[in-house]
Amino acid sequence: MNLPHATSGVIVQQQDGAFFLLDTEGGEVFRVNETAARIFELCQGDTSLDGAVASLAHRLGAAGQEEAIRADVQRTVKQFQELGLCEPSRPV
Repeated sequence: MNLPHATSGVIVQQQDGAFFLLDTEGGEVFRVNETAARIFELCQGDTSLDGAVASLAHRLGAAGQEEAIRADVQRTVKQFQELGLCEPSRPV
């Protein structure tokens, strides 16, 4: 199963060490942690859940913690969907 597409017009910005998701069409700004920003960047519709977990585990140096990362990805994507930042139709 693949992660959903990010909603068009939503971009990731980093400023002074902080990460933000900017909805350029709706005008909303969401401050997120770096992991959430990386998860959002993977929401392109062609990244599998397993691929996202592997990518994040490697990036975070968290080998052996894949199950916790999987749960975090699923929870974070669900929150993105609830906020309208990712398409709502795909459960992860």
